[in-house]
Amino acid sequence: MNAHEIDYKIHGEEMQFVEIELDPQEAVIAEAGSFMMMEDDIVMNTMFGDGSGKEKGLFGKLLSAGKRVLTGESLFMTVFHNNGRLKRTVSFASPYPGKIIPIDLSIV
Repeated sequence: MNAHEIDYKIHGEEMQFVEIELDPQEAVIAEAGSFMMMEDDIVMNTMFGDGSGKEKGLFGKLLSAGKRVLTGESLFMTVFHNNGRLKRTVSFASPYPGKIIPIDLSIV
C-alpha cells in the first residue's frame, strides 16, 4: 500500500475533529462512524476488514474480524476517495470527547 504525508488540520479543544485535504485521486480510510462531512467529488465506499490489502484466506479474514469485534471496533471501514481534479476535504470526529493525537506511522 502506498502512503505519503497528508495535509490535515485539527480543530477544537475538547470535542476535536480532523479535516483532511485529499489531492486528486487520493483516498483515506476511516473507521465506520467517524465520518463528519465531505466536499463534492469525494466518493465513499464501505469495505469489510481493515483495508490493509493483505491477501488472507477465509480463516485469516475471520480471525481479523474476531479481533476487531473483541476490541470494540467495527467490522467495516470506509474509504473516502477524491474523484475530482481539485483538492477536496473530508472531516472525521469521535463520538466521545477527547484529543486527536497525530502519529507518524513511518517512524513507529
